[in-house]
Amino acid sequence: MMAMADDKPMPSWGNFAGWSAVGAVFYLLVLLGGSLFMDGTISLPRSKEVAAILGLGLIFAMAVIGFTSRKQPVTLRTLRNFTILNAVALTVFLLAIWGLRATDGAGAMGASEWTAAVFGTVLIGVAVFGIVAAASAHMGADLVDEEGADDLRDRPRLIVYGLVWMAAYGLLLIGLSLAGPGGMLPLAATLAGLLVLIAVLTVLGIATWRLSDELDRTVSYEAGNIAFYLIWAMGGGWAMLAHLGFVAGPAPIDWLTLFSVLMFAASFIAAARRKLLTR
Repeated sequence: MMAMADDKPMPSWGNFAGWSAVGAVFYLLVLLGGSLFMDGTISLPRSKEVAAILGLGLIFAMAVIGFTSRKQPVTLRTLRNFTILNAVALTVFLLAIWGLRATDGAGAMGASEWTAAVFGTVLIGVAVFGIVAAASAHMGADLVDEEGADDLRDRPRLIVYGLVWMAAYGLLLIGLSLAGPGGMLPLAATLAGLLVLIAVLTVLGIATWRLSDELDRTVSYEAGNIAFYLIWAMGGGWAMLAHLGFVAGPAPIDWLTLFSVLMFAASFIAAARRKLLTR
């Protein structure tokens, strides 16, 4: 299944299958490592709901890694690069979650706050992943395939601005999750910090737009259109069910997290439609 000895090209479906298997192994190692890191032991899911969510996460990880890596073979070099880059992002993620758990010693954060904080942490981890990849492309460290390295070298400011924007947005969600009624951060200081982050996001967004070419702007328009319908369907559906009394209504931070997740999901879908998701 894996072309381990050399870089001989494989059919796209073969690469997809190989990288999906790699994604499954990586996902399981993340779960085991996270359990050991957080609790000092390996524990199984305590409910069917958690097990179902973890199972869906496994399928999603396999699909994403398999699809985005389908144009490159599974070789010793590509596996090395995959491991190094993802290990950096994973380390950032685990350290951030450990810090949040230590900060929330009194258990003030509810499920909504934790969801926002985890997604914000994921964004920061992805941004760190991208920065390491960009740095390796400029230093010739061979951690990125040549096509991807060329793109990172051709438009360094656009890439860096976008990654910093993503990290700032992640910090925004984490800050919101730690504040609010009964939160751990003082409201006035948190509001001031969030306003600074919003200003940074605005400036970076304008700078990124000016550096974008016609294709980038077209994908942005399409992502906005897709995001609108995703928010209408999922957010509106949730609000409708809550109004009818079938589920609990979304809290304000739930809406912010939902908007954020669907916005990035729409960007992913728009890029996939344009066949831009290559590694």
